[in-house]
Parts: sequence; C-alpha cells; structure tokens
Amino acid sequence: MMRWWIISFLTILSFDSISQSDWKWAALSPLPISTTNNAVVASLTNEEKFIYNFGGITDPTDYNTIHQRVFKYTVSSDNWTEINCLADTLAKISSATSYVKNKIYITGGKHLTSDSTAVSSNKTHIFNPFIDTFEVNGNDMPVAVHDHVQAVWRDSLIFLVGGMNNNQILPDVQIYNPSFDSWSQGTPVPDNSQFKSFGATGYILGDTIFYFGGAHNDSIIQTNNYFRKGVINKNDPTQIEWSFIFTDLGEPIYRGACSGHNKTLFWVGGSEKTYLTAPNDINTNLPVFPNHRLVSYNLETKQKTDYLNTPYHVMDINGIAKLGGGNWIIAGGLDSLNNVSNRTILLHNPALSDLNKAIKPPFFKVNETENNYIVITKNIGEISVYDVSGKLLYRSAKQLADLYISRSKLSNGILLFVYNDGLNLPVHRKRIKSK
Repeated sequence: MMRWWIISFLTILSFDSISQSDWKWAALSPLPISTTNNAVVASLTNEEKFIYNFGGITDPTDYNTIHQRVFKYTVSSDNWTEINCLADTLAKISSATSYVKNKIYITGGKHLTSDSTAVSSNKTHIFNPFIDTFEVNGNDMPVAVHDHVQAVWRDSLIFLVGGMNNNQILPDVQIYNPSFDSWSQGTPVPDNSQFKSFGATGYILGDTIFYFGGAHNDSIIQTNNYFRKGVINKNDPTQIEWSFIFTDLGEPIYRGACSGHNKTLFWVGGSEKTYLTAPNDINTNLPVFPNHRLVSYNLETKQKTDYLNTPYHVMDINGIAKLGGGNWIIAGGLDSLNNVSNRTILLHNPALSDLNKAIKPPFFKVNETENNYIVITKNIGEISVYDVSGKLLYRSAKQLADLYISRSKLSNGILLFVYNDGLNLPVHRKRIKSK
C-alpha cells in the first residue's frame, strides 16, 4: 500500500515543474568585506563546490584600498572564510581567473600609483584549491595586461584576448598552457576599433571564443556593442579565424560577466559607459551606474533574449562562477547606488543545464543528527516532507546549501522526504522518526 501511494503521489507531483525560460535570483551569505573589480571563479574539490574571490578594491576613489585579500565560499554551508593573500608584492584590480585541471590561475591585472597611473601586471599566479595555497608563480605572460577577456578551451588552455597594457588597448591574443607552464601568441584580433577592446567579456563554446562589448578608442574612448567571434583551430589552437557577428545584442556592456552552456551565451551586469577605477564617465565625469538587464543569445536559433529589470544590478565584476546544473554565482561589484557591494548572488536557469537529460535520478541525501535532518542535494529545488497518510508536514525551497530541518517540526513515525528539482521525476527518501 505504501509503495502504491508513493508511486501515485510522485506521478502527480511530476507535472508541477519549474519554468525553464526564467532566471531565478537569490541572495546568499555576503562576502566578509565589500569589494569591487574583483576576480571570481568556481572550483570542484573532492566533490565539493567552492567559490574564490581574489583581490579588488574597497573604495574606488582611493587607490590605497586596493587589496590582496582572498576569500573562499563553501557552497554546501553558504559560508565565506578568508584565506592566504594573493601571492603578489603589490595589490591589484582588473585581473581575471580561470579553473583548469584542478587548479586556479589568476592572470594580469593592474596596480595604481599615487597619481592614478595604471601599471599592468604580467604575473601568472597558481592557486591549489585542494590545500588553499598559492604555488610558485607560473612564467610571466609575454605582454602585461588588464581588463582583458579570459576563457578556457577544453579544460586545457587559457585564452586572453585584448585588454590594456598600461594605457594602450591591445589586439594581442595570449595563450597559457598550464600543463607546460608556457605562453604562446595566438592570431591577434584585427587591429581596429571594432575588435580591439578592454573591459569586454566573453566565453568559449566548443572551439569558438565569443566576446561582446567593452570599450575602444576611436578618437575618444567609448563603449561599444560589437559582437565578435574567433574560431580556434583544434589542431593548432594558436591559429584563430576572427570575424564580426552582425547581431544586435542591445546596449553596450562594460565590465560585466559572461558565461554559457551548450549553445547559449549570456551576459549579466556591467555598465553602458566607460570609467577607469572610480565610477565616473571617462569623457563627462558624470556618475556611471549598472545596467538592469541580462541578455542571452542562442547560437542555433540566432535568437537574442533580454531579461530587463533584473532584481540585482551590478557592475565592475571580473568573472562569474559557473557551478553546473544551471547555477552561477557573482560576488561583490558596484551596486545600483554606486556603493561597493558585499553581495553574493545566485543565478539559476534550469534551461541552461543538462538536468533533464540525466539518466540517473538527481542526487538527494538525508542525514540525521540528534536535533536535525540534513538534506543534501547538488542543485536547487523544493523539499517536502509527508507522513504515512500523505499529510504535508514541511515544505521549503532548497538552495545549493544543505538544508537543516529541526526534528521537532516533524511528527513521529514514517516520514517521506521528497526532492523536486522541477525537471525530473521527484525523488523520495524514507525515514522513521522515533521519540
């Protein structure tokens, strides 16, 4: 009888699914400090997911507040901790970071002198997330750079496109091979204002690197909404065929974040105007504020989708942490009032995942302690608890962090815990609670 009731109940519940077209936003535990122009990346260590934040600045009007501090976010406990400082003699901003073959690589960035002169960095920092320690720096990059596009190809090579060397906008493409700690030059982007940029953002899907927006110098420095791509030769990755994509993605994006999945790219945050460190327009000196949209582009359908009036507005971010399962995290940046932020924001879109293609049920575990049931999943969704008669005893949204349910909230006897990720047939776990 119990088995029949479970099957009937789950069949009914399976029709209640989360919309695949909507982005969902959620505030997580904040960073220990407010910081902006910081580099953010995700890592998978011993099957645990973590986010790392490297460097930044706490007051964009004061170069003395550029820092080397590093923070680590544990996804399962929704908690930030501070760890060893960035392994550089000088603090810096506008760097970028990537996770390749179980290590994190932080490249470039800039220091500021007392007169606000930018001095680009040529450093390659190597961080081991298994022991939370910086290793000996890798070889210096050929050309020091900041505010560049950075993306990973096939979990093997890190591509750096454009950016600035001190105050010069570059067409250079620099490629780092972590396996050999070596740098090589790729085919540069065309040496014109449509391709050369700084503060642009991009991502690699398959063997193609895409990047959008940023700023260029065409008599004056200004933002642009140019959309470009470079097809990487898989037999010789230094050979790249660059071209312009004639698709209007809307307003410019400067110092936002870009990621993607399968055939879809998306950009979030950033501003429509150019600034350097303090958020004042480089041409008018008027305040610059973040845009209010997320834009996605499907490579197959050639369709652009704008999500306007996003619940959180942020700019001045270097990177977005991709966790898989349709989940991304951004941290810090400048908010809608131009305040330096300590916010940590989860973005979730199940349509940008492979959850609905899984051949196994979604991971779902319920542990017990003296006072709590601890619900563990690898994705967000909803947790419901029923008694043997089918009465609902408890229901809660399940974020990425483990969910603690007090035993005192639940009755004695057989309990059925149900996890619904909105895409697959809900999964159940049975527990027996005694007095």
